[in-house]
Amino acid sequence: MFHAIPEIIRPVLAFVVVLGVLVFVHELGHYLMARLVGVHGEAFSIGFGRALAGWTDRVGTHWKIGWLPLGGYVKLHGQERPEDVSEAERAAWRAGETFHEKNVGRRAAVVAAGPIANFLLAIVLFAGLFATAGRPVSEPVVGSVIAGSPAERAGLQAGDRIAAIDGQATPRFEDIQHVVAARPGQSLALRLQRGAATL
Repeated sequence: MFHAIPEIIRPVLAFVVVLGVLVFVHELGHYLMARLVGVHGEAFSIGFGRALAGWTDRVGTHWKIGWLPLGGYVKLHGQERPEDVSEAERAAWRAGETFHEKNVGRRAAVVAAGPIANFLLAIVLFAGLFATAGRPVSEPVVGSVIAGSPAERAGLQAGDRIAAIDGQATPRFEDIQHVVAARPGQSLALRLQRGAATL
Protein backbone atom coordinates (compact mmCIF):
# COMPACT_ATOMS: atom_id res chain seq x y z
CA MET A 1 0.00 0.00 0.00
CA PHE A 2 2.81 2.43 0.89
CA HIS A 3 4.37 1.80 -2.55
CA ALA A 4 1.18 3.01 -4.25
CA ILE A 5 1.74 6.52 -2.81
CA PRO A 6 3.72 8.85 -5.10
CA GLU A 7 7.39 9.24 -4.09
CA ILE A 8 7.09 13.00 -3.52
CA ILE A 9 4.21 12.58 -1.03
CA ARG A 10 5.74 9.80 1.07
CA PRO A 11 8.10 11.98 3.18
CA VAL A 12 5.31 14.47 3.87
CA LEU A 13 2.90 11.68 4.83
CA ALA A 14 5.53 10.01 7.03
CA PHE A 15 6.25 13.35 8.75
CA VAL A 16 2.54 13.93 9.43
CA VAL A 17 2.03 10.41 10.80
CA VAL A 18 5.11 10.55 13.07
CA LEU A 19 4.26 14.06 14.27
CA GLY A 20 0.68 12.97 14.92
CA VAL A 21 1.78 10.01 17.03
CA LEU A 22 4.29 12.12 18.99
CA VAL A 23 1.76 14.87 19.65
CA PHE A 24 -0.96 12.37 20.61
CA VAL A 25 1.31 10.58 23.11
CA HIS A 26 2.62 13.90 24.49
CA GLU A 27 -0.83 15.36 25.03
CA LEU A 28 -2.17 12.05 26.32
CA GLY A 29 0.55 12.18 29.00
CA HIS A 30 -0.68 15.60 30.12
CA TYR A 31 -4.31 14.46 30.01
CA LEU A 32 -3.87 11.22 31.94
CA MET A 33 -1.78 12.88 34.65
CA ALA A 34 -4.37 15.66 34.93
CA ARG A 35 -7.08 13.06 35.42
CA LEU A 36 -4.90 11.26 37.97
CA VAL A 37 -4.48 14.39 40.10
CA GLY A 38 -8.15 15.39 39.81
CA VAL A 39 -8.09 18.00 37.04
CA HIS A 40 -10.90 17.82 34.47
CA GLY A 41 -9.85 17.80 30.83
CA GLU A 42 -12.23 19.96 28.80
CA ALA A 43 -10.85 19.21 25.34
CA PHE A 44 -8.30 16.97 23.64
CA SER A 45 -7.43 17.84 20.06
CA ILE A 46 -5.10 16.27 17.52
CA GLY A 47 -4.61 18.80 14.74
CA PHE A 48 -5.94 22.33 14.43
CA GLY A 49 -8.73 24.03 12.55
CA ARG A 50 -12.19 22.74 11.81
CA ALA A 51 -12.90 19.31 13.28
CA LEU A 52 -13.07 16.37 10.87
CA ALA A 53 -14.47 14.24 13.69
CA GLY A 54 -15.36 14.86 17.31
CA TRP A 55 -17.17 13.33 20.27
CA THR A 56 -17.66 13.90 23.98
CA ASP A 57 -16.83 11.06 26.36
CA ARG A 58 -18.66 10.06 29.57
CA VAL A 59 -16.55 12.36 31.78
CA GLY A 60 -17.26 15.40 29.62
CA THR A 61 -14.00 15.69 27.66
CA HIS A 62 -14.53 16.76 24.05
CA TRP A 63 -12.20 14.83 21.71
CA LYS A 64 -11.61 16.04 18.16
CA ILE A 65 -9.41 15.53 15.12
CA GLY A 66 -8.62 18.78 13.29
CA TRP A 67 -8.08 19.04 9.54
CA LEU A 68 -4.56 20.51 9.94
CA PRO A 69 -2.51 17.65 11.49
CA LEU A 70 0.43 19.74 12.71
CA GLY A 71 0.11 19.69 16.47
CA GLY A 72 -2.55 19.36 19.10
CA TYR A 73 -3.47 20.40 22.60
CA VAL A 74 -5.25 19.51 25.83
CA LYS A 75 -7.48 22.17 27.37
CA LEU A 76 -7.48 21.67 31.13
CA HIS A 77 -10.37 22.93 33.20
CA GLY A 78 -9.51 26.18 34.93
CA GLN A 79 -5.95 26.35 33.63
CA GLU A 80 -6.29 30.14 33.46
CA ARG A 81 -5.64 32.21 36.54
CA PRO A 82 -8.89 33.36 38.21
CA GLU A 83 -8.01 37.02 37.65
CA ASP A 84 -7.63 36.41 33.90
CA VAL A 85 -11.21 35.28 33.30
CA SER A 86 -14.63 36.79 33.73
CA GLU A 87 -16.79 36.25 36.78
CA ALA A 88 -19.22 34.21 34.68
CA GLU A 89 -16.45 31.83 33.58
CA ARG A 90 -15.23 31.44 37.17
CA ALA A 91 -18.77 30.63 38.29
CA ALA A 92 -18.89 27.77 35.73
CA TRP A 93 -15.71 26.12 37.02
CA ARG A 94 -16.13 22.75 38.73
CA ALA A 95 -14.98 23.09 42.31
CA GLY A 96 -11.89 20.99 43.04
CA GLU A 97 -11.32 20.04 39.39
CA THR A 98 -9.48 23.13 38.11
CA PHE A 99 -5.80 23.16 37.26
CA HIS A 100 -5.03 26.36 39.16
CA GLU A 101 -6.47 24.96 42.41
CA LYS A 102 -3.93 22.14 42.58
CA ASN A 103 -0.67 22.53 44.51
CA VAL A 104 2.63 23.19 42.75
CA GLY A 105 3.70 19.53 42.84
CA ARG A 106 0.53 18.34 41.09
CA ARG A 107 0.67 21.10 38.50
CA ALA A 108 4.34 20.29 37.84
CA ALA A 109 3.45 16.60 37.42
CA VAL A 110 0.83 17.47 34.80
CA VAL A 111 3.28 19.69 32.91
CA ALA A 112 6.10 17.10 33.04
CA ALA A 113 3.88 14.16 32.02
CA GLY A 114 3.91 15.12 28.32
CA PRO A 115 7.69 14.93 27.77
CA ILE A 116 7.90 11.86 30.04
CA ALA A 117 5.28 10.12 27.87
CA ASN A 118 7.43 10.82 24.78
CA PHE A 119 10.54 9.38 26.49
CA LEU A 120 8.57 6.26 27.45
CA LEU A 121 7.32 5.94 23.87
CA ALA A 122 10.91 6.09 22.58
CA ILE A 123 12.01 3.41 25.08
CA VAL A 124 9.14 1.12 24.07
CA LEU A 125 9.74 1.62 20.33
CA PHE A 126 13.51 1.03 20.54
CA ALA A 127 13.03 -2.00 22.79
CA GLY A 128 10.53 -3.42 20.31
CA LEU A 129 12.82 -2.68 17.37
CA PHE A 130 15.83 -4.33 19.01
CA ALA A 131 13.72 -7.31 20.12
CA THR A 132 12.33 -7.93 16.63
CA ALA A 133 14.96 -6.63 14.19
CA GLY A 134 18.03 -6.83 16.42
CA ARG A 135 20.75 -4.29 17.02
CA PRO A 136 22.61 -2.97 13.97
CA VAL A 137 26.18 -4.34 13.90
CA SER A 138 29.01 -3.26 11.59
CA GLU A 139 30.94 -6.29 10.38
CA PRO A 140 34.76 -6.13 10.97
CA VAL A 141 35.42 -6.23 7.24
CA VAL A 142 37.82 -3.97 5.36
CA GLY A 143 35.85 -1.90 2.88
CA SER A 144 38.75 -0.22 1.12
CA VAL A 145 42.43 0.43 1.75
CA ILE A 146 43.87 3.95 1.44
CA ALA A 147 47.09 4.16 -0.58
CA GLY A 148 50.15 4.74 1.64
CA SER A 149 48.27 3.93 4.84
CA PRO A 150 49.52 1.57 7.58
CA ALA A 151 46.77 -0.83 6.44
CA GLU A 152 48.24 -0.95 2.91
CA ARG A 153 51.78 -1.41 4.26
CA ALA A 154 50.52 -4.30 6.41
CA GLY A 155 49.06 -5.96 3.32
CA LEU A 156 45.37 -5.60 4.12
CA GLN A 157 42.96 -5.96 1.21
CA ALA A 158 39.33 -4.99 0.68
CA GLY A 159 37.14 -7.84 1.89
CA ASP A 160 39.53 -9.03 4.65
CA ARG A 161 37.71 -9.85 7.88
CA ILE A 162 39.69 -8.81 10.98
CA ALA A 163 39.00 -11.61 13.46
CA ALA A 164 41.33 -10.44 16.26
CA ILE A 165 43.94 -7.83 17.16
CA ASP A 166 46.76 -8.97 19.48
CA GLY A 167 44.62 -11.94 20.48
CA GLN A 168 41.57 -9.80 21.34
CA ALA A 169 38.50 -10.86 19.34
CA THR A 170 36.92 -8.15 17.18
CA PRO A 171 33.40 -9.31 16.30
CA ARG A 172 32.30 -5.74 15.41
CA PHE A 173 34.01 -2.96 13.48
CA GLU A 174 33.67 -0.74 16.56
CA ASP A 175 35.92 -3.19 18.46
CA ILE A 176 38.71 -2.55 15.93
CA GLN A 177 38.36 1.20 16.43
CA HIS A 178 38.56 0.88 20.23
CA VAL A 179 41.69 -1.29 20.18
CA VAL A 180 43.53 0.80 17.58
CA ALA A 181 42.58 4.15 19.16
CA ALA A 182 43.87 2.99 22.56
CA ARG A 183 47.33 2.08 21.16
CA PRO A 184 48.50 4.85 18.81
CA GLY A 185 51.88 4.35 17.16
CA GLN A 186 52.20 0.73 18.27
CA SER A 187 52.56 -2.38 16.14
CA LEU A 188 49.51 -4.63 16.32
CA ALA A 189 49.23 -8.28 15.31
CA LEU A 190 46.11 -8.97 13.25
CA ARG A 191 44.39 -12.28 12.59
CA LEU A 192 42.52 -12.08 9.28
CA GLN A 193 40.07 -14.22 7.39
CA ARG A 194 40.71 -13.86 3.65
CA GLY A 195 38.33 -16.20 1.90
CA ALA A 196 39.00 -19.64 3.36
CA ALA A 197 42.48 -18.71 4.61
CA THR A 198 43.44 -17.49 8.07
CA LEU A 199 46.37 -15.04 7.99
